[in-house]
Amino acid sequence: MAVSESDLELITQTLERVGADVDDPLKVLREQFPALRFVRLDGGDFEGHPIRSVARFNLYLLDTREHCPVLTDDVQSAGAVVVTQREEPR
Repeated sequence: MAVSESDLELITQTLERVGADVDDPLKVLREQFPALRFVRLDGGDFEGHPIRSVARFNLYLLDTREHCPVLTDDVQSAGAVVVTQREEPR
């Protein structure tokens, strides 16, 4: 299932609500959005700009249409959301 703009907004709202109190955001996100795919990686793995920053987390989109997944800014081509954790909340 592809990620939509409304999914991204709901994901952002969910992380705003629980972000400061949750150690495993993927557990919460997978419960709230069972049809979507989430990946959690170390924040140091990315040099690009996140599509969203919320609570202690950065969100990136992953284009999974080809054999090798790549980061994308295009919501319509995103098949998964990558979640990384920042050291301190913004």
